[in-house]
Amino acid sequence: MTSLRGLVYTRCVGYAPLAALIGTRCYPDRIPENAVYPLVVYRAPIASTDAAYRTHGNGTDRTESTVQIDCYATTGAGAESLADAVAAAWNGYSLTCDIGYSFIANRIANREDALNEYRSIVDVTIEHKR
Repeated sequence: MTSLRGLVYTRCVGYAPLAALIGTRCYPDRIPENAVYPLVVYRAPIASTDAAYRTHGNGTDRTESTVQIDCYATTGAGAESLADAVAAAWNGYSLTCDIGYSFIANRIANREDALNEYRSIVDVTIEHKR
């Protein structure tokens, strides 16, 4: 079984429209020093609960998690383009038994004055194997 963090990374760098913007600049938890923009940072999970219903043979090894994906760019339009690509990558995505379903739960845009960069946040709800 692949970890949720591994699934998030693989989907982000494996989805061609998003990978065209970030390459492999997809990082867990924080921006590394001397990072090149644009990039995404994911936090997985920021919240989890038992799945609302059981699928895949009524298994009890499933959970529903919220993942926060922060899209950073040097312009507001760039951050929004990244957020659009992240949303397209995840909205309605499923992967055999590892990911049952996913959907966009929330989007927020803001300027990161401390970094002198722009950030758009995409929260993704993912039902997956534990």
